[in-house]
Amino acid sequence: MKVMFLIPHISDGGAERILSELSQNLSVTEQVLVVFEEKAGYPFKGRLLSLDMPIERGSVLKRARGLIRRAWKLRRILREERPDTVVSFMGEANILNSLLAPNPIVTVHNHLSSLAELTRAGAAGKLAKIRLWFEELAAEALIRSLYRRARVVAVSEIIRKEMIERFRVPERQVVVIPNAINTGEIRAKASEPAACPWKPGIPVIVTAGRLTLQKGQWRLIRAFAEVRKTVPCQLAILGTGELESELKSLARSLGVEADVYFLGWQENPWKFMARADVFVLPSISEGFGLVILEAMACGVPVIATDCPGAAREILFPEYGVLVPPLDLLTKNVDQLSGAILRMLQDGEARQRYVTAGFERVRHFEYPAFVEKYQRLIEKTAGM
Repeated sequence: MKVMFLIPHISDGGAERILSELSQNLSVTEQVLVVFEEKAGYPFKGRLLSLDMPIERGSVLKRARGLIRRAWKLRRILREERPDTVVSFMGEANILNSLLAPNPIVTVHNHLSSLAELTRAGAAGKLAKIRLWFEELAAEALIRSLYRRARVVAVSEIIRKEMIERFRVPERQVVVIPNAINTGEIRAKASEPAACPWKPGIPVIVTAGRLTLQKGQWRLIRAFAEVRKTVPCQLAILGTGELESELKSLARSLGVEADVYFLGWQENPWKFMARADVFVLPSISEGFGLVILEAMACGVPVIATDCPGAAREILFPEYGVLVPPLDLLTKNVDQLSGAILRMLQDGEARQRYVTAGFERVRHFEYPAFVEKYQRLIEKTAGM
């Protein structure tokens, strides 16, 4: 059986990491990875083919023209490679897969409604909002018309519900396969030596994710500034993204820059997570929140916003702390800062959540996850 994977790139990101792990654990004859652009990132077991056509986001016309060009080139690759099925990750890759591929499997890692709303709210200027509104309408029309011919993998129940109710994908074609982690690998790498830049003996709050509006790190910096007024603490931020300079500027304006550490993208983020006292995921929207499980596997208690996504499915009722979701309009971070302060001040609670977290991650181990994908791929390919 020949399986093709399709994704914009395989550098940093949760979906990218999942694809990498799948390629190394599936039992198939041949694997081919097609990317829009070749960037250094996670390993892949198989052949790599690049379209050399990164996504251009400058205008609607550029997006449309790029989509057509990528479709033309992918169609030629499909004819040459003749895969039994194609598994895609991320929006435009899913569109192309469901349009062109035989036996397509599309994976949905984001709650699209809340993500679109967030993107529009963060747009600067009327023309940008109109462009995003048009792109959203076009994407919704494409999803409704094309996903009907694909098997759709939702990473959480809330995304499954959205696919069926908003995008009208037949219920029988949507399956939930929650993301998973390699607990053994994470714990082994978490124990590796780490050159932590923060001061020893002072509590550390850590977060991880792309530095974007969606991930909400600016709310965490504001909450951290409030917590720091009561107890000494430090904040470590793992990840890169377009908001890095703005986030550093915010830390300076709040007078906390000396205790906020931007660690960038790390090949092994877990050795830093494991040396923190609490992990916080302040996202406004999430598809799954893989880093929640990673933090639990590292033995760190978790606080997360109860935003659209899987945080509630993972943490409720006793595996972590959920705080009300944040948005772009409110500047009130009292509930987030209060949850962090209580966690830092209550050692017994931290240990209780650590123990519960170890138990919870057992339900998201790789063997069962890979087996679900293996069966879905074989069924879709008609094996």
